[in-house]
Amino acid sequence: MPVSRFLRRFRPYSVPICLFTVVGAAVLFVPLLVLGDATGRTYALTVAVLIVAISSVLPYAAAVGVLTVPFLYTGVGSYASPAVLPTDAESLALAGVLRHVVAGISYVVAATAVGAVGIGLDFAASSGSEPFPAVGFPSFPSLGVPPFLLLGGVVTAGVYVTVQLWRYGKSLRDLGWETVLGTGVLGLLLAVAPVVALWIFGSYGF
Repeated sequence: MPVSRFLRRFRPYSVPICLFTVVGAAVLFVPLLVLGDATGRTYALTVAVLIVAISSVLPYAAAVGVLTVPFLYTGVGSYASPAVLPTDAESLALAGVLRHVVAGISYVVAATAVGAVGIGLDFAASSGSEPFPAVGFPSFPSLGVPPFLLLGGVVTAGVYVTVQLWRYGKSLRDLGWETVLGTGVLGLLLAVAPVVALWIFGSYGF
């Protein structure tokens, strides 16, 4: 199959595939890097952390999915495929709204999962556990959050923004600054998701 043909077929599904590939890679390889063994205990601990993180972030995920519908309505961005955006010839459809909301919730959960797995790296780095030396990674002074927790959200958001803009099939100039900015704001909401999950868990103990 020619590369161009593959890319055309891949483009509509590129964001969810890329994001959940990032999640899968983080869940499979980060615990192994931190704990050193691919045992049932290693992944049982990982699943426990993910359950706590995801249950904590669900209220935020729902809020992001629903409250960003105006981005979709005005045509400046969406978590779903750009095909759902309203045009001059076609108004916004309910199916498009539902796809946006579901995608938004899913991507927030994905960003939180990557950030939650990153907490293991923070613990290993700060304690000097293998494979890290005792470098003592501090929390960011101005934010007070573990660096790899935040990095997980930032990486996921970066993948979303990059691939979503590519998904339009246009240059950035042709897209316009409104679409680029709108997509960037949607990505920012993903970037902070792990921090929000940690705050909700610390405040309410979900």
